[in-house]
Amino acid sequence: MSEREEYLGDGLYASFDGYQIRLFGRAAYAHPEFQSAEPAPGAATTASPKQIRITFNENVIPQMSGVEVKDQTGKIIPTGKAATDPANKKLLVVPVNEQLSPGDYRVEWHAVSDDTHRVKGSFSFSVAR
Repeated sequence: MSEREEYLGDGLYASFDGYQIRLFGRAAYAHPEFQSAEPAPGAATTASPKQIRITFNENVIPQMSGVEVKDQTGKIIPTGKAATDPANKKLLVVPVNEQLSPGDYRVEWHAVSDDTHRVKGSFSFSVAR
């Protein structure tokens, strides 16, 4: 007999496989999702940011998460150790260790959630000339 899956509402699905019926929630398959960042993707800031702040939809593990900031030539900009905000474990905070010169920058980030799913992405911003 083939397996059939049916949505039951509230994030629950039922899987019918022969005589077995299994219920599972969507959260079991969740991954951290990028929500927002400071500086914002595509932003043109007037000052060098002192830190990169990325908000996700679920808690992240700072020891397994981080960012790499690159200038327009691909040079890696030194950053500090990633941490989460003590009041919000969904907010990853990474200090920028040097003043950024005017120009374009790319942030390549990776994050691992409490359920150990790893995701990655990137965004760009610029510091006004």
